[in-house]
Amino acid sequence: MSDFPPARLGGEIDPDAWNFSRMGEDGPLPNPTGHTFPLLTHDSDGRWRLVGTGFYVNDSGFFVTARHVVEDVLQNGEQISPLVILHLHSPTGLFGPSESHLRPIMQCWLDDVADVALGVAAPATSIATGEIIKNWTWTLSWLVPPIGTLASTYAFPNHTIIDNGRRFRFAPHAYGGRIDGFGDTRDALIMPFPYLQVGFRIHGAASGGPILSGGHVIGINCTELQENIDHPPGPGFGAQSRCVDGAFLDQIVLPGESTPRCVTFDELVRAGCINVANYTLRNPSDQPKGKLVQLHMRVTAPLPAIEIEAYV
Repeated sequence: MSDFPPARLGGEIDPDAWNFSRMGEDGPLPNPTGHTFPLLTHDSDGRWRLVGTGFYVNDSGFFVTARHVVEDVLQNGEQISPLVILHLHSPTGLFGPSESHLRPIMQCWLDDVADVALGVAAPATSIATGEIIKNWTWTLSWLVPPIGTLASTYAFPNHTIIDNGRRFRFAPHAYGGRIDGFGDTRDALIMPFPYLQVGFRIHGAASGGPILSGGHVIGINCTELQENIDHPPGPGFGAQSRCVDGAFLDQIVLPGESTPRCVTFDELVRAGCINVANYTLRNPSDQPKGKLVQLHMRVTAPLPAIEIEAYV
């Protein structure tokens, strides 16, 4: 271990105090590195940086994050730097306890208004067998719990970067609080879409992480407001999970079909590709919204050295 442990950011909770839900299976998951991950980019000089958090909603690589996380690597709608998923080495992660892997991203849908994105990661295959690796997933929920309900997030804002962007130390944590408010819109500038106000910290780079309650993802981390430097931390705001219901993806083969095509989020749910609790089916005549961006730029820098600080 190195001598540069990240300092605690504030608001961390006991990771054993909350549960996960994976396709209807409930239970404790102290370190869900397999479902939730950092999103990284690097510049032309090979310096890496963390841009946000994402989480899987499908076991073959569909994921959700915040729109502004994806827009970090775009300029005028065109990609200017890579965007990749980092799978951290973890006994409960997707890969082995001594490995870290980069997973390319193929495409992302971005909503026109809400700060949400739905992405598709490249297939992950086993080097040993050549078989497709299935990742763990979170279950979305369209239900917003009552004000005062316990809620939390799991994300990767607590990190240290040294060696000119070539070495990372992550301290993933859960941050907990309560649902403080929600609505169809808060204001025309900050939250002009269905939102959640939460009583836990949304630190920088927690953007795009899951807002969890009752074992399901009810929202996506967006921002934490601070009116001035003397203002107490928060409040934190996220988009409700239902903000992704207008999404669409291209070149997808649905179960029972053989030809890739453009599919809507509603079709993915109806086909069982994405699990959503309390889901309301869309009218098939409703048109998808937002835009789709192809992310073709590949990583050209070596993988940074990665260290993990375990929960304490």
